[in-house]
Amino acid sequence: MEKKVTEKPRTGGRPARGKYQKLAELSSLGLVLPSSIAVGMLLGYLLDRLFGTHPWLLAVFTVLGIVSGFLTLIRGLKKIGVERDDDDQP
Repeated sequence: MEKKVTEKPRTGGRPARGKYQKLAELSSLGLVLPSSIAVGMLLGYLLDRLFGTHPWLLAVFTVLGIVSGFLTLIRGLKKIGVERDDDDQP
């Protein structure tokens, strides 16, 4: 005998996003700052080796990576913070 699996009817056309999506967005923002700094440092290091300007380009691109990381982090937090959280509403 085969069992028939009945699907639950959806209430609405789209499934609720829930808090897991916000959690995923916030966790991805945690990687933005370190990865921006790492890319800036790597680029500065490679350019220093290419041009022979040892500490200068590494320092400049590290600072640019930090600034870029913070700007991206702030933009992402504003984007997530602007959205209204309807899950907490009764």
